[in-house]
Amino acid sequence: TEVFVTGYGVTIWGRKPGMTLQLAASGLFMAIVLSLGWPDLGMARRETLTADQKAQLKRAERTLVEALALTERGSTDPGGMAGIVTARLKDLGYTVVRDPEQPHDVIVKVKCEESKVWEGTTRSGGDADVPGAVSRLWKGPACQVSYRLDGKTIGWRHEVRTEFQDAREAARAAGADDAGAYALAKLTDRLREDPFPFLLAAEWGQADRLLQVLRDPEMKPAQKVTVISLLGNMFAVEAMPQLTHSLTDSDPAVAKAAAVAIGTIGHRDGVPALLALLKTGSPDLRMAAVNGLGRIAPLHPEADIVPALLDALPGAAVTVQTEIVRALAKTQDRRTREPLQEFNRRMRTLSGPEVTPQVVELRRALGIALDQFDGAHSNE
Repeated sequence: TEVFVTGYGVTIWGRKPGMTLQLAASGLFMAIVLSLGWPDLGMARRETLTADQKAQLKRAERTLVEALALTERGSTDPGGMAGIVTARLKDLGYTVVRDPEQPHDVIVKVKCEESKVWEGTTRSGGDADVPGAVSRLWKGPACQVSYRLDGKTIGWRHEVRTEFQDAREAARAAGADDAGAYALAKLTDRLREDPFPFLLAAEWGQADRLLQVLRDPEMKPAQKVTVISLLGNMFAVEAMPQLTHSLTDSDPAVAKAAAVAIGTIGHRDGVPALLALLKTGSPDLRMAAVNGLGRIAPLHPEADIVPALLDALPGAAVTVQTEIVRALAKTQDRRTREPLQEFNRRMRTLSGPEVTPQVVELRRALGIALDQFDGAHSNE
């Protein structure tokens, strides 16, 4: 009888002539697996912090910076990049120390390499969709920023990379003799502009620090967009007044980010400002306002969002109409059925040059929106 057990793709067959070695190897493998324990299949992403750890990080004020710089020739002085990291953290109001013997709440570690060493898969991770996530495919110059709490490394990492992957080739093209020094200098420049301090503050749940820098008139628009997006993802209700003010920012990218962030937070207080932007904003800003309203509408069905979106639908630009239809679809409000059916019939009468790629996309959005109502939205 060929009795077998399978696990992790390994089959252990019953003892047969010539199978002794296979049985022994398979048995050894299974013994190792059982001794180490089965993997936790719920660890698709990095481990979440405990309530105590979150409370500690939210109170974190004193940070110890540890830096390491490596080239192909070995380690080198990391003072330059450590100074940049220290200055960037101080800009957010943190007290930074360099002596491990001094009291500190958290350790920020920065390791910069001329050629990043492949470290394999991590025990917990998989944040490949997060901006600045560690890339397993990148082999060029890179800095990895992480932190430790109570002597334990938390599964959060942020990677800063140069624009080039081959340090030697880039140094040769720039007329530099030392590829390692050239790569580290470029990484230091990247650390001056990278949003890693904002990401750390968001990771630690310190929305107040992000709001403080957002009020800085010298802050660059790209940095404002990053901070605003982080506040939205943190569901920082305390940021609503500042985000509402940012809707009038002179930079359209900042205003659009604020509209989306308000929608992500989902607080009812953001509805009036987004409705006003829907009426008076440029097409791009109107799209952002619709995006935000579409996120809030399912949370507050009693608000005047659905009527306002239906009123804006006929006269809007095609791209804005598509966004409105998608927003209305999220509400699943049956008040939208007849108006959308009528609007869909109008769009179906278009032909020839009138059927632009934007109109095709609008028709697709209408079909998806109306399919939720019994799946019958047109004669087709």
